[in-house]
Amino acid sequence: MSERDGNVELNNVKKIVLIAGEPSHGPGAHEYDKTVRLLKVLLDQSIYSDRLQVHAVSGGWPERDEVLEDADLLLFVTDGRDGELYRDVPFVATEQRMSLMKRLMDRGCGLILLHFSTFFTREEGKSVLEWAGGYFEWEDEQGERNWYSKIDLGSQLDLSSREHPVCTGVADTIALQDEVYFHLRMIPDDPRRTPIWTIPELKGDHPEANLVGWTLERKNGGRSFVTTAGHSYSLWEDEGFRRIHLQALLWAAGFAIPAGGIHSRFYADEVVDQAFAAMGSDGRAVVSEHTVRALVLAGNDEHKWHNWEETTPLILEALHENPGITAALTLDANALGQWDLSEFDTIVLNYCNWKDPLGLSEQAKSALIAHMERGGGLVVLHFSNGAFHFSLPEAGGSDWPEYRKLVPHVWNHHGDSAHDHYGSFKVEITDREHPITSGLSDFDIQDELYYRQEASHLEGAENSEGVHVLYGADSVNTGQHEPLAWTTRYRRGRVLQTLLGHDRAAYEVEEVREMLRRSVLWTANKL
Repeated sequence: MSERDGNVELNNVKKIVLIAGEPSHGPGAHEYDKTVRLLKVLLDQSIYSDRLQVHAVSGGWPERDEVLEDADLLLFVTDGRDGELYRDVPFVATEQRMSLMKRLMDRGCGLILLHFSTFFTREEGKSVLEWAGGYFEWEDEQGERNWYSKIDLGSQLDLSSREHPVCTGVADTIALQDEVYFHLRMIPDDPRRTPIWTIPELKGDHPEANLVGWTLERKNGGRSFVTTAGHSYSLWEDEGFRRIHLQALLWAAGFAIPAGGIHSRFYADEVVDQAFAAMGSDGRAVVSEHTVRALVLAGNDEHKWHNWEETTPLILEALHENPGITAALTLDANALGQWDLSEFDTIVLNYCNWKDPLGLSEQAKSALIAHMERGGGLVVLHFSNGAFHFSLPEAGGSDWPEYRKLVPHVWNHHGDSAHDHYGSFKVEITDREHPITSGLSDFDIQDELYYRQEASHLEGAENSEGVHVLYGADSVNTGQHEPLAWTTRYRRGRVLQTLLGHDRAAYEVEEVREMLRRSVLWTANKL
């Protein structure tokens, strides 16, 4: 992206230092090293990986302070002192470290504090209030261990903001059943603070006592994110929990969060270990040397028949079952013109602009054509072939003739396009040698069987090699064997279209999930 976020030029490489404290709890809780290693792997697979320099530090502090001097963001997931128990948050352990932290914070370095790394004395808290906006206060006026703040179990995290970038695409609630800290010491009504997570059932003596996650924008441009959730490592398996943290990391480092948010997959310990073991001289913990980046465009709120809200999570889940694929999501079709599509190898459409006459902006159209011209891929799922068409109800104004050159066969409401009644049928593989279908057997599916899709792709398409059918099924309505998937080319790019994918049942079929993954790889020229 060439856009600016505030005064931050997004083309700059940002240095993020993730600092893990020494272990103090049993397996499964306060997993500092595992958290930092997972976050590094997630960032190194993200769409921003080329603009990130991510350092994972264990033991609470780097061997050399110089590692921190040019950091754009520091994250701490460590113990905090609680009277005579446990260890100090590492940056308050010595005057030298506190002096370094003051220099970093004064120049606008970002700061993230997770869970136990929010524990501070009253004196330390004066600086933490300025840098992070709140902390767990365990010490009374006499310096004794006498908590002002509190600890309890929370049942769920409730999202407090829909507007803040770190909340993009995050569900309203996240199931918790985890130890959290609350009734924190804060500056009342701090205008720099934006609430992110609350736990309503937790009560205290001030209005924000149940606030357990927030962002802070400091006057010097520095950004902070703090949450006291995160006791159990298993929370990272929740996509929403990961998303908040990844988006907070990127936001606090100075990046704009894309319209669809940052999607990620959870990596098992062995995968993380392998990525670290294979880390090259560039310092990136890459899960696969040939990671394919896909952008999934999903939506339209006006048309619920095709269950995009139900199928999109399954599409992302299926793609991320291949560790070599990383997918981002957007629900805004015109984001195609706002994002830098050169960051993506292929685009997956689970979208139709039903009753939306605006269609694509000229910028989005140009960006999609340029993506294909560069050799980018396109995967068109189910009713996405009906998008941007003159026959759409109340959306005729969105007509884009070039889309009918991109997509081999399109749905024309003014023509003969139709489908059998939703139900079960057998899909028969037509080409058993193609990389997308190789080794797969015929399979049963419950879906809509489309037929008589209008084939206008060849009319004036440049560099077209025609269409190649991969599989089909027998239609009850037509009495014929109807093709259901095609490959073709548009300019320098590869296109795969499948008519399968009406609802959840389709994406619960393993052959469909496998062909989806292969389609992304094939259109990205990786298969």
